[in-house]
Amino acid sequence: MPSNIFVYEYFSGGGSPGGELPGGLAAEALGILWALLADFNKWDGVRTVTVLDPRFEDCIPGLNRNTLPAGEVVCASPGGHDAIFLSLLSRCDAALVVAPETDGILSRLSLQVENAGIPLLGSCASATAVAGDKEACDRIFRDAGLPTVETCIAGFDSAEQMAEAKGFPLVLKPLDGFGSEGVCLVGNRTDIFGALERIRPVTSRDRISIQPFLDGLHVSVSLLVAGDRCLPLSLNRQLIQPGMPFCYRGCEVPFIHERIRNVMDLACEAVGLIPGLNGYAGVDLILTDDAVRLVEINPRLTTSYIGLRQVSRINPAELILEAGLRGKLPDCVPLRGKAVVMKDDPGTWGLIIN
Repeated sequence: MPSNIFVYEYFSGGGSPGGELPGGLAAEALGILWALLADFNKWDGVRTVTVLDPRFEDCIPGLNRNTLPAGEVVCASPGGHDAIFLSLLSRCDAALVVAPETDGILSRLSLQVENAGIPLLGSCASATAVAGDKEACDRIFRDAGLPTVETCIAGFDSAEQMAEAKGFPLVLKPLDGFGSEGVCLVGNRTDIFGALERIRPVTSRDRISIQPFLDGLHVSVSLLVAGDRCLPLSLNRQLIQPGMPFCYRGCEVPFIHERIRNVMDLACEAVGLIPGLNGYAGVDLILTDDAVRLVEINPRLTTSYIGLRQVSRINPAELILEAGLRGKLPDCVPLRGKAVVMKDDPGTWGLIIN
């Protein structure tokens, strides 16, 4: 068992740009960090090390470097977080990284953990690179014959022409975004320019994804992956408001639905197509009246973890550690009750500040 575990959440760990923090994102990032640290803190013999941008202190009243449930909290401001990240890898026994796929950030940080020669409690760098590329994933799903949302890829200069040819309503989004960042509902030709202007600042890619808008339930499956084995933990309802951009408000964990087994089986099949996925992962899907469609794979912890930990009868951090270090999965993970998590409302997180 590693004695020092480096738990790193990118945004709260110095990765946010300088200046004023975006309120919703700041709270969500800090919530995921707190939830992970709190779960690891339940064990004797495991010590956690983390990083906190001073701007995040008391974004959630009372939650700061002194009250985060970590053995050590290192301060890092924008511009200095990369050096601190590398220095902490050199004195920890394992690392868990939560970061966006945008511009390859998650893949880059995962590779740095691998190069440091310590266990990565998550997916390898090559797997995060593939899973974080919506174009690559769509191709993999289609080649395997899995049901996915019809997708066209267009450059910014040709997006308007392709969108008009497809017909409205459409969803335009970046190929490497996270959450709902830059995802836009386009109802007519006049909406296209506004959508493209929202997408440009959040991606370095020169192409975007164009999909038909499907009227259905947005759901996700939280999974544990170890080698070629996959265990679905919960089906979750995503509380998403379509618009320009889409607004992700939170999640309901678990979500009971008559097609739950079909959805979970499809999520596991999708994850099995990308070698190197490991630990906790999420799969986003859309449930329509007559079909289930794959949307994307998130090769990292998501906000659903905050809800899962409230209803799981087994410590999910322990499950991540066992999967990451030993390739072990439990037979099942019993759930009890329901949690509705609003990403910017700490009152829904089960938050306890000591």
